[in-house]
Amino acid sequence: MSITTKGTALITGASGGIGAIYADRLARRGYDLILVARNRTRLAGLAQRLRSSTGRSVDTVAADLSDKTDLAKVETILRANADITLLINNAGVGGHGATAQRRRREDG
Repeated sequence: MSITTKGTALITGASGGIGAIYADRLARRGYDLILVARNRTRLAGLAQRLRSSTGRSVDTVAADLSDKTDLAKVETILRANADITLLINNAGVGGHGATAQRRRREDG
């Protein structure tokens, strides 16, 4: 039996919260996934659950997109993988970026 796919969705910030919800919904709608987040352990757990519950292909990339080397790694994947048909750029939505850090210092 062959499972058809709508392509591959690359989701940043995928290890929890809204990123994990996007991953679940897209896998159930027929997308294979590439999940990107800093937390390797949570990524692996989510990937295994999604593989088991949906039968979709799920790859993981442990990367901190505030790190230039990790960002370049994800950019390379996006440029090289012609199967990627959807990008959900959810990284940093949880308040870990420079603006959130500045606010924390100001609120002190």
